[in-house]
Amino acid sequence: MKLGLRVLTGCLALAASASAPLARAGTEVKFIEPEKFSDLRDNNGFRQLDLLKDLETHFVTQAAKRLPGQDLKITVTDVDLAGEVEPWGHRGQWLRVMRAVTSPAISLSYELLEGGQVIRRGEARLRDFDYQNELNFYASGDPLRYERRMIDRWMDREFGAKVATAPKP
Repeated sequence: MKLGLRVLTGCLALAASASAPLARAGTEVKFIEPEKFSDLRDNNGFRQLDLLKDLETHFVTQAAKRLPGQDLKITVTDVDLAGEVEPWGHRGQWLRVMRAVTSPAISLSYELLEGGQVIRRGEARLRDFDYQNELNFYASGDPLRYERRMIDRWMDREFGAKVATAPKP
């Protein structure tokens, strides 16, 4: 029985060490001073942490698809969701109203790392001025459908297949 346990423990240790490089690769997203973001707040400061968590998850998921084996560090400095929150109806309920002039925007900086070395860095101001008129595959009930598509497009431009597989200098 002890021999079987040692073999199993050895196999688990070998499997863990083989997957260690993959486990280290990943995406880290930080939101700097969300209480000062252009959107997502009310008079008492930032109130919608779940939306930031959803944005973080989307960045991580999309980076994993495009940058296997590489690390991406993203620092988000501003979020302005599509539309504006306005009072609506006779009870004054708050509702996000979409208009052509209220396009989504995200300001960020990033570092792409490979083997712990920075291989690319930059800043970006993502904005989708035509967000209401373009094809969107995200569900109409998704509160971040326009922001998700905007992130996808930026990731494609910035880290598309040619960038991810480019030969090292």
